[in-house]
Amino acid sequence: MTATVYLGSSNGNDPKYCGNARRLGTLLAQAGIAVVFGGAGVGTMKSLADGVLEAGGSLTGVMPGGFKGRKDYAEKGIDVRLNAPGLHFIETPDMGTRIATMENLSDVCIILPGSHGTMEEFFSYFVGIELGRFDRKIAILNTDGYYTPLLDLIRNMVREGFSPEDDLSRLIVAATPEELVEKLKEL
Repeated sequence: MTATVYLGSSNGNDPKYCGNARRLGTLLAQAGIAVVFGGAGVGTMKSLADGVLEAGGSLTGVMPGGFKGRKDYAEKGIDVRLNAPGLHFIETPDMGTRIATMENLSDVCIILPGSHGTMEEFFSYFVGIELGRFDRKIAILNTDGYYTPLLDLIRNMVREGFSPEDDLSRLIVAATPEELVEKLKEL
């Protein structure tokens, strides 16, 4: 199984975000689940990568060529691209191709706390399911209720008739990395 993991290029305001990302990377590697991620060596993406690589797992980073990341990283001259032994790297021409490449490489999508980019990737994956491009699950690590408002929004879209009822059945929601990996093993 290969999981595409969408998460942040920031650390967040609490060390638990990086800790959970690293722990998830370790658990995925130990379960033999290959990981595809955005390829950045910053934020929770770096923590995830560290966990996967330290546990001897398979890791693929996907990033557009010349990508500088968030504006504050670019202004500081920070190279956001992860350069690590054991990392397979795919360079794409743009962000749209990056998302499509990550979708095509995966059997399941996992989202961790993140920002606008994570939401774009999540909804792109969700739309891909809805349009029949693929038939997969989306696993959400709902750290301390981070994604509860998103889940409430999706329930409201279903309740109000804008999304089909089976949208909710596509979601796997877990509170901890351990619970999430155990649910993936059941797929």
